[in-house]
Amino acid sequence: MVNLLGPKTFLVTRCSHQLLGRANWSHCRVGGVGRRTVLGWVLLGPWLCACAGWPIATNLTLQASLTLQEIYDDNVYILDTPPEPGFVGPVGLPVSKPKHDSWVTTITPGLTVNWKPAAAFELAAAYAPELTWYHNAPSENHRVHRATLNLGGRSPDWIWEWRHQWLGIDGDHWGPVTLRPGDCRAVGGIPLRDRRDAVVYRSTWRTTFPVHRSFLRPVASVYIHDFRTEQLPNPQPTRYIYDNFIDRWEVASGLDLGLPVHEGGHFLLGYRYGHQHQGRLRSRPSPYSSDFHRFLIGYEGMPSSWLRVAVLAGPDLRDWDEPPAAFRQTEILYWVDATLSVQPSARDTVTLRATRFQQPAFTSQSVYEDVLYQASWQHQFNSRFAVTFGMTLYIGDWQAPVAREDWILAPALQARYRLHPHWELEGQYTHDTAVNRAPTQRAPYAEGREYNRNRMGVAVRYTF
Repeated sequence: MVNLLGPKTFLVTRCSHQLLGRANWSHCRVGGVGRRTVLGWVLLGPWLCACAGWPIATNLTLQASLTLQEIYDDNVYILDTPPEPGFVGPVGLPVSKPKHDSWVTTITPGLTVNWKPAAAFELAAAYAPELTWYHNAPSENHRVHRATLNLGGRSPDWIWEWRHQWLGIDGDHWGPVTLRPGDCRAVGGIPLRDRRDAVVYRSTWRTTFPVHRSFLRPVASVYIHDFRTEQLPNPQPTRYIYDNFIDRWEVASGLDLGLPVHEGGHFLLGYRYGHQHQGRLRSRPSPYSSDFHRFLIGYEGMPSSWLRVAVLAGPDLRDWDEPPAAFRQTEILYWVDATLSVQPSARDTVTLRATRFQQPAFTSQSVYEDVLYQASWQHQFNSRFAVTFGMTLYIGDWQAPVAREDWILAPALQARYRLHPHWELEGQYTHDTAVNRAPTQRAPYAEGREYNRNRMGVAVRYTF
């Protein structure tokens, strides 16, 4: 199960791409898989893996796991605003219900492979299908395929990494429908989006060449988000809104120069050139694709044994295709990727994280700044029991002419207890508060983007 308090967790499983510079790695039926198939995994999994025998060889190891999670979600459709009496949505499409609750069951088998035939080459691969049932909201049932492939190696003259992530979502092929005065949820309603048909691919590559105490590091990245949901017109926007999801992708490459500051610490100078593309909305091309230049400075290293710092930031200069007249093409925004990890004691770890970048939206032809501030504290009581508290502020700040600024505040608490070398129990609680910060004079339905949501649950994991 994904750690709700780690740098990639966050209330909505953010879809923002892995940013260049550093790799921070880090229903009764679902997608054709029925209850009997799942039951077979649960009952036969331990026997099959016990017979397989791990490790396979001295340089090849396999590991399998099985997680069962049960969560209570008190606002499945992340919607607080009730509809006007008599308003109905399109015939045949599921309509979001305000403050609708449900128990949610998730089963996740997983398999990882690690192969290290030589220092110059190593491979780590993983696959984890996630099967999810919303017992009181069957339109939200879905299956997720998560796969990773990480390649790398080192020699005295270089260190290389090439990381791949695939995400396939097998869910409803229709977008959410919301009755007025409700609206498309804060930051586009990412929890709703991530239960619907889509394919996501991310890849980062970098090779570090030491030069005395300095280094050169060429880098490259790819991000593709291919939505598989149907796009429909909104003929009655004062009665309901249908969320159309719009494809987007980005490619970029560049170079970092690391200059020594002290033992184990480097000052960074970097440059990135790339292209962001937003797809069509009902055959209409987007005017918000762009080329970008990023000029970056930063630092990475350990100033002391209890402090690790990784910061890279700088201006993001854009060359736009054909934006509308009200769009401020000359506005300079900033790209930020920063992580600070503090270990005040052997049992405590405090992590602070901030990211900021611009990207095309996925529910309208527009662009916005994707901003994240995150803090977490983990306390390890003993070798078996640990508790983590986290706080996240997620901001979507749209550029003119769009009148939209959404804030989502999300505290979270997680406890883990290892019952046995193979068995682990986990409890969690998260709360989301979404707030509109755009003037309702310019966006009359903006308050319909707000919501509160509580999720609490337990999970049990067996590692073979």
